[in-house]
Amino acid sequence: MVDIDATGKATFHFRHATPGPVFLVGDFCHWQTDHLPMRQASGHEWVLMMRLPPGTYEFRYLAGGVWHTDYAAFGVSSSPFGGQNSVLRVPKVKRPARQPARVRPLRQAALAKTA
Repeated sequence: MVDIDATGKATFHFRHATPGPVFLVGDFCHWQTDHLPMRQASGHEWVLMMRLPPGTYEFRYLAGGVWHTDYAAFGVSSSPFGGQNSVLRVPKVKRPARQPARVRPLRQAALAKTA
């Protein structure tokens, strides 16, 4: 399962009874199988948080040398090597408008001293 927050940060959750290690592997890391290790959050849950630019990505989990597809992601796509890749869609995030700097009004006493 993948969650994306309002800032565009993706949190990957992999739930499986595996002693590990578990890696997140995808086109965002050029399918390197040891580049993104996941952290074991509980007995059967592995987690990794990362920020990706807006776009569509394909990924899979590699747990103990076995590939796993995340069917709870944003869809699946056929892999050229057989099986299916999970799909992740990162939306374009609107940044909040920049607020002008606040100017403190001068106190009357300060004005009286300068006059």
